[in-house]
Amino acid sequence: MLAVSSLSLIPSALKSGLTILQVLITTGLGFFLVILLSALKFDEAGKKGKNSALLLTIALSLHNLPEGAAPIGASLVDIQTGVTTSVVLALHNIPEGIAISAMALLAGYGQSKALILTLAATLAEALGAVAVYFSGSLLLSDSSVGLLLSAVAGIMIAICAKEIIPYSLKILVNTRQQ
Repeated sequence: MLAVSSLSLIPSALKSGLTILQVLITTGLGFFLVILLSALKFDEAGKKGKNSALLLTIALSLHNLPEGAAPIGASLVDIQTGVTTSVVLALHNIPEGIAISAMALLAGYGQSKALILTLAATLAEALGAVAVYFSGSLLLSDSSVGLLLSAVAGIMIAICAKEIIPYSLKILVNTRQQ
């Protein structure tokens, strides 16, 4: 997630025509959104893993919203490009679903709740496609996509820094002590 944010999302946001300041501000807003959300207690006290699973679902849902626009935009070029883009995105979603499910199951959620979290993130992509389809070119503007990409980068960086890395280190330390 750190690599995708720093090597793909932020450079793409800059290529969209946004200034460095706009990208920094929007990335910062995304980062602090996660900090605020992580202060909320989604479940019982002491279940930090459950918060991590929910935050990962929220981040990947926001990440998937603009991805829904890709097949629509590609289909405007030609239908074969649209179909190819759809297949590639579907394959790309498999590891995302595995990440959400694994985090949810490790946090103590049951299989049905893990499935619901995974579906929520996946359906965000369909929602993004529907929104773009009905809004026309408004949501396909370069600056709109750039702002969304930089906000998602901030969200993903914060989740890694605040949730995934500390939780993974805790699991690693506990595993080595056994």
